[in-house]
Amino acid sequence: MPDRRGWHLDKSVSVAHIGTTIGLIVGALWFFAGQDTRISNLELHIKHLQTERVSDQSRTEKKFDELRVDLRMINNKLDRLIETQSRER
Repeated sequence: MPDRRGWHLDKSVSVAHIGTTIGLIVGALWFFAGQDTRISNLELHIKHLQTERVSDQSRTEKKFDELRVDLRMINNKLDRLIETQSRER
């Protein structure tokens, strides 16, 4: 009686093996198609965030310039106040 515990290779291919292989290929293609969609969505989201960042940055620079003008005005007012008080003494 031959020993059945060793490896056994058969040249025939079963229908179940073909079906499983096709199923794996279809599943892999479906997965990669989903990845492509996710990557495209993320690229669009990144572009949107970049445009928002540029607009936020320009808005921040504008506010900073306004604050600078306000500080100059306050400084001028303080200078005038100090001058008037020094004249009164």
